[in-house]
Amino acid sequence: MSHYILRFIPEDIYFSLNHSELSKIENLNWDGNNPSFIFSERMLFADAGRNFESVKCPNCNSNLAKWWGTAMDSAFSEEYGFVDIEINTPCCNYEVSLHELNYYFPQGFYRIMIEVVQMTGSRIMSEEIVRNLFSITGVSWRAIHACY
Repeated sequence: MSHYILRFIPEDIYFSLNHSELSKIENLNWDGNNPSFIFSERMLFADAGRNFESVKCPNCNSNLAKWWGTAMDSAFSEEYGFVDIEINTPCCNYEVSLHELNYYFPQGFYRIMIEVVQMTGSRIMSEEIVRNLFSITGVSWRAIHACY
C-alpha cells in the first residue's frame, strides 16, 4: 500500500516564518488533516519518493539524472546538511542552484517544510494551499507530492 505525503516548501530557501504567519497557516483548511511543521537550522532536501521521474537543466532541458546524484553528494555534509547548492550544469555550464533545477515531480531544498499525510479520500488541493501560503507570507511556495 502506498503512503502519500503532501509537502510545501518556500521557493526562497532562506525564508523564515514569524509567529503570526505560522498561526494563520495552522488555521488554513487542511481538509481534516493536521499539518506538521518541520524547521531546520540545516538545509535539507524534500524528495518526491517514488514520484521522482526526472531532473533537467532549466537552461537547455538536458537530462541530468546521471550527474545529479554526484552533485547532491558533493553538496551534502553529515554535520551541516546541504551547504553549497550552487552549481554549473555539465550540459551547458549554466550557473544555477540545485534547488532551481527542473524536477518532475517537484522536489527542492528547505529549512521550513509543511507536511500533510494524505489520507484516503482526502481532497486537499495543493494549488489552493500554495495560493493561501503566498497570501499569508508574500513568498512563493512549492508543492511536493511524495509517494513511498
